[in-house]
Amino acid sequence: MQEFMLFIRNEGNPIADFSPEQQQEHVQKVGGFIKQMVNEGKMKAAQPLEMDGTMLSYKNGNFVDGPFNETKEVISGYYHIIAKDLADATEIAKSDPRFEDGDWRIEIRPIMKVDGIN
Repeated sequence: MQEFMLFIRNEGNPIADFSPEQQQEHVQKVGGFIKQMVNEGKMKAAQPLEMDGTMLSYKNGNFVDGPFNETKEVISGYYHIIAKDLADATEIAKSDPRFEDGDWRIEIRPIMKVDGIN
């Protein structure tokens, strides 16, 4: 088994125009998906991310602290999952019910294991 990070990406809030009832239904569907994945041993962690933040870079001996890149797309949350391989991780991502409710993207990245770290 291998670990993967799934980065949930979107522009704005895809459910912003939903009624409060529809938003609650969306939250319950996604929460149920997360709970099911945890119960099946396929998910280690999942959290939404705050919209505030900054981008930090290091260039020519100086740290540069500034706003996010010039894009409307943000990483709004993550899943830390366990899957057999990239194909299995992709199938897990495809089963996320958030895709039923708007324009979402999920980036799937294998976690590299390096001896001596963690």
